[in-house]
Amino acid sequence: MAQEAKKIDFKSAVANKKLCSITIDVEVSPETAAKEIESAYGLIQKQAKLDGFRQGKTPIEVIKEKFSKEAKDRAVENIVKATVFDALSKENFTPIDFPVVDEFDYELGQVFKYRFTAECHPVIEVKDYKEIPVKKEIFKVTEESLTQSLDALRDRNAKLAPSKTGVVKEDSFVSVDYDAFDKNGKAVEGITAKNHLLDLGSQDTVKGFQKALKGAKIGDEKDAKVEYPTDYPNKTLAGQTITFKTKVIEIKEKELPELNDDFAKDLGAENLEDLKKKVAEAIGSEEKRRQEMDVEKQVMDHLLSKNKFEVPKSLVDGQKQTLVERMSNYMKEQGAPEEYIKKQAELGDKKFEEEAERTVRLSYILNAIFAKESLAVTDADVDAEKKKMLEANPQREAAVNKYFDEKKDSIMISLKEEKLFKFLLDSAKISEEVKDMPLKKD
Repeated sequence: MAQEAKKIDFKSAVANKKLCSITIDVEVSPETAAKEIESAYGLIQKQAKLDGFRQGKTPIEVIKEKFSKEAKDRAVENIVKATVFDALSKENFTPIDFPVVDEFDYELGQVFKYRFTAECHPVIEVKDYKEIPVKKEIFKVTEESLTQSLDALRDRNAKLAPSKTGVVKEDSFVSVDYDAFDKNGKAVEGITAKNHLLDLGSQDTVKGFQKALKGAKIGDEKDAKVEYPTDYPNKTLAGQTITFKTKVIEIKEKELPELNDDFAKDLGAENLEDLKKKVAEAIGSEEKRRQEMDVEKQVMDHLLSKNKFEVPKSLVDGQKQTLVERMSNYMKEQGAPEEYIKKQAELGDKKFEEEAERTVRLSYILNAIFAKESLAVTDADVDAEKKKMLEANPQREAAVNKYFDEKKDSIMISLKEEKLFKFLLDSAKISEEVKDMPLKKD
């Protein structure tokens, strides 16, 4: 039989109450607090193992002398646990997590006082979620945009060949040797390279190199001066003005393949016309995804602008931490040092906070709409989704079955989002505007 929860007499009063948080002051009489301390001493006496005494036989006077702080801490913990949820129940407040004790005041023989704050899920009446105005831009594939995509394919499949002019141009690939020197002309340890390939046409290439090497020939020696910002990831270079003494070893240029049937076949198409068709389809699919993302963003922005309310700080803090960790993990994979990552997290603190609040508030809005409209994801919905995946992967039935067994919860969440956005879009006021596909230069 389960042990009945301990009851302690107390007084409580609400100090502050908001949509999703409450702060309560609690008082327990000196007599009740004293009883809890005596009880704690008794439990410690049973458990204590002291030299010269058998377990459980240490005199209570010795226990009180040696374990007064531990007894007080145990009594405080027991009193808080025994009163905090009763105080919340008295106010009809259901917390989402264990409350946080903000203030604490207790001395032996005095009234035991503490203040705590608890959070709950906000009860909201979601507004303006039907007939959401949405402007849908539809970009159609043009000959110019198709040509640009085909040129990009040629560029990605280009080969590097020795320069025909022997002169470095703004888009050349240049192999160089270099050594680095600080503003005093002293060599910078560890910053040196042999036969290092630079893509002068890349935005990632330091402008100092691009400027210094343009017009150079093989064997020429050029000085490239680079000023590094104070927050540059490499501490050796951060905040420094560095001169790279550079020697041109080799100059290469991109050699683009001809746009013909042979090129198309190399990429898996039947011929050039088939390649054009496939590229146009790929552009269309990407454009459809862009439209969906843009429409979804407009819907979310509208819901957030029309439904402003307080959300639990603990959930915002948790979401913010997730965003910071995601950013940190990405930067670690790129090789950024810890100090640099920490600095970026500090600089983006406000942005992370705002994004976390939006994410948490939007989840409440969407869940409220889902419940209000009595939408539901059924086993039949899951089975239909599984059938679609099996049809798309006829040779992987075992893998599909395993995926649905292990990921059913996440699949249902995805289907819930899909069903909810279909509902929102079915009632939205969508206006369409067809435009030519913008070119990259635009």
